[in-house]
Amino acid sequence: MVIVKDIEIFSLCEHHLLPFYGKAHIAYIPNGKIVGLSKLPRVVNCFSRRLQVQERLTEQISRTLLDKLQPLGVGVVIEAYHLCMMMRGVEKQSSYTITSSMQGIFRTDKRTRQEFMSLISRKRI
Repeated sequence: MVIVKDIEIFSLCEHHLLPFYGKAHIAYIPNGKIVGLSKLPRVVNCFSRRLQVQERLTEQISRTLLDKLQPLGVGVVIEAYHLCMMMRGVEKQSSYTITSSMQGIFRTDKRTRQEFMSLISRKRI
């Protein structure tokens, strides 16, 4: 399993035209093809630099990696603060949103999914 975690995300909510920001965590299990580690944050940047919603962003990253790398599986988790929730409406400053997309073995094998979730929740070295 290859994981790049804590990838910074900055995007604009397409509903409110207000920023949301946070971290993305990406994992894939190679199936003969690997990619340079810096390419994973580049995929995140590619999709987050447009008007976006977090749910679609998570899915686009996951599906793109699945399509291009053809790995055994892909897991993507995004945690983000939304200024639309912080500045307007309910005005909740501490709330954040978590979305996930699991493809291939990450969806079908509970142990693989648990390993990924466990590794991204660990503190840094």
